[in-house]
Amino acid sequence: MIHLTQTYPNKTLCSEISPHIYLPGYALLFCPLLPLLFVSNKLYRRVTDVLFTYWQYYPTALLEILCGCDIQVTGDAIRTGETSILVMNHRTRTDWNFFWPTLYHSVMGEGRLRHPTKFVLKDVIRHLPGPGWVMQLACFVYVKRCWVLDKAILQRYVDYVADTSYKHSLLVFPEGTDFTHNTKRSSDRFAEKNNLQKYDYVLHPRTTGFTFLAHQLLLKNNLDAVYDVTLVYPDSVPQDERVLLKGNFPKVIKVHFARYPKSVLPKSEAGLREFLQKRWLDKENTLKEFKATGRFLHGEVLRVNERWELYTALVFWSVLPYVVLYLLAASESFRSVVAANTLFLVAVNIFSGGFQNFEMALHHFRKGNQIH
Repeated sequence: MIHLTQTYPNKTLCSEISPHIYLPGYALLFCPLLPLLFVSNKLYRRVTDVLFTYWQYYPTALLEILCGCDIQVTGDAIRTGETSILVMNHRTRTDWNFFWPTLYHSVMGEGRLRHPTKFVLKDVIRHLPGPGWVMQLACFVYVKRCWVLDKAILQRYVDYVADTSYKHSLLVFPEGTDFTHNTKRSSDRFAEKNNLQKYDYVLHPRTTGFTFLAHQLLLKNNLDAVYDVTLVYPDSVPQDERVLLKGNFPKVIKVHFARYPKSVLPKSEAGLREFLQKRWLDKENTLKEFKATGRFLHGEVLRVNERWELYTALVFWSVLPYVVLYLLAASESFRSVVAANTLFLVAVNIFSGGFQNFEMALHHFRKGNQIH
């Protein structure tokens, strides 16, 4: 029987601190770095990627050290120096909270701190002060759920990362939303309409975005692998943010990575569509077996045991808000820098659809000038 864990004070602390780090990080770290973009796209991306990846250590520290969550990661490691797409089932609205520590343990190779992971997110999220702003500055992908518009957004992104030989991972939720009673009914209606099997543990994936993205990256020889990521909550399902705000965190989270190198990936859009559908059928069967027997996917245990990294990140990001408050109160120049950057970001957000679009447009402008 699915149940919620007991509430502990330190778990409530976890739920309250993490969201508040975005604004201090934006003010003290990202704002002063903005001029770098006008010097070099690659330099700006390299520096801000390191910052954002280091921020990922903070929720890992909160969940593992303060909240006592056991995050078990198995399978094939994400390789640095490659471009990969990660496709994961979207069990709850809070999955992203637990995916940060998953990334911490699963990225292996030289330069772990320099290997970034981006998300494909709903466009409305970019407007959130703090998280939405920082993820714009980190060049996350925002889609509008209208294919005519999203096709252009994804094509612009593919062109940018191919032009700059940008090595990173991109997380895609093909289901498009989290698993609930209402979304399952919608998935069942889709299955009936298309003569497909009804699923009980996942939603039928929306294949258009993934298919286009993977196909275009393959055409530009800029996709090294696709990772099929399966996530399950064995003891407690944190369906939405209210559960976490009450301090109710799952005790165990299991995540498995299966790597499909480009040599085995289909080269056509039709083949990629079938590939994704097959992964979701396998995922349904895996989760069904886990529910019945408790057996999950096996593979190499992916674990980073450098606890000092987590403790230093915990101290750094916990102290940061107080440093920012002091600077805002004591330094007029700091207030001016933050205000100027914020006004610029708001304007860019309104007129260009987000800072990530401005960054890509600046690159294409430079490229055009070099050609001419």
